[in-house]
Amino acid sequence: MKTTQQQLAHWRQIAKSEPANPVAHFNCAWWASKAGDFDAAIAGYEQAIALQLPDPEEAMTNLASVYSERLGDPGRALAWLERALERKPDYFPAVFNRAHLAEQVGDRSTAIAYFQQARQLDPENAASLARLAEAWGATDIPEAVLNELRVGADQADPDILLALARIEEQRGRYGAAWQALLAANHADATGRPAWPASRYLTHLESLTAPTLDQTPTVCADPRGPVFIVGMFRTGSTLLEQLLAAHPSFMPLGESEFWPREIAALGGGMLLPPATPESGVRSALATAFDQHCRARAGQASNRVTDKRPDNLYHLGLIASVLPNARFVITERDWRDTLLSVLGTRLHPQHGYATHIPAIREQLRVCADLADRWQRHMPERVYRFRYEALLAAPEQTLRQLLSWLHEPWDPACLEFHQLTNSVRTASVWQVRVPLQADRAQRWPAFQRQMAAALDVSVSELSAADPYQP
Repeated sequence: MKTTQQQLAHWRQIAKSEPANPVAHFNCAWWASKAGDFDAAIAGYEQAIALQLPDPEEAMTNLASVYSERLGDPGRALAWLERALERKPDYFPAVFNRAHLAEQVGDRSTAIAYFQQARQLDPENAASLARLAEAWGATDIPEAVLNELRVGADQADPDILLALARIEEQRGRYGAAWQALLAANHADATGRPAWPASRYLTHLESLTAPTLDQTPTVCADPRGPVFIVGMFRTGSTLLEQLLAAHPSFMPLGESEFWPREIAALGGGMLLPPATPESGVRSALATAFDQHCRARAGQASNRVTDKRPDNLYHLGLIASVLPNARFVITERDWRDTLLSVLGTRLHPQHGYATHIPAIREQLRVCADLADRWQRHMPERVYRFRYEALLAAPEQTLRQLLSWLHEPWDPACLEFHQLTNSVRTASVWQVRVPLQADRAQRWPAFQRQMAAALDVSVSELSAADPYQP
């Protein structure tokens, strides 16, 4: 099987020898996007359309995806989706992606309208029903849609079951919510890889030590890029939105830059690559700067790169970017466990469907956070979700002071932003901070205790930040 780069080279050769072939340019664009060369992907799709590609709405929809998912440019994404829908109003991928784009920028009414249209075009599409239910929310969801969701849950589709679990929980039906959570994760567990958390914990010292020797412990420039890392579902999207409301910051969202480069160096999501030589580190620094410029345009703001799993590679990133600072988000592990269980993470997160494995992964993240902070206390900051909810302004002031930025009250108006958010917290960050976001787990404490093979009293007495 050819690699992505080999496929890209193959189609580039065909496009070069057949410059009037729109399909060759389309395939070049598709593989360029897979390879992370988004400028080439855009040029290829546009060339294919200009050469009268048959059914060009597919290329237009793919262009919209490059702009929204890869470049964080919802404006250009919308323009291409509108062109696709003008050409073919019932083209399902464009209709669904139009709803998805509205969801990303917090336009609830438009998201609902297009998810409803997607449901009409393909009544069997489970994702459309689940996303429609999420867009409505537990308070406003029509009974007809809720009934559809409950009927659809019998098909054991993870998307539908997780949407149902959230609505049942918000309506106070905790037993029904828990059963839906278990059913969703049971259905989603098939085919997931074994999770090497225990092996990672055993070899933590040898895995992290090499990059630490190359890592500056003090930032020469206090206003470098800010990386938001940590366990998934600990408030990282919320924190990036809070900073995005400050005039000094520009959010990159879940940038794919570091996972792609780490894979190219021979590493993986958990396991770091061999420590690169100084020339490679310099090239990576230049490439990251170019990546930021492509996403931020001419803006001079500091970027925030919110990629939770960069926690595993913090030492490498810190050695490449000596002026970077790192904020590790933390949350009561019991709430985090429940939230992970209720979120359909990528299959590479093999732990995410099994309660004891989620707890084990939480231990890995806590150990890593301790290790990075011990080694680079001036570059690493621990940011706790519960502290933010209890005292938002005080907690943010402390973080901004550490980042050498002034307080700005706009941070607390983050929910009014219309920037693109591409995570499972897409609707949660469109409402103001509320203290009742914390302490979800007590409603499920009996079920959680049984799953973890502990007593309810042991679970209740546990240290919130030591899983």
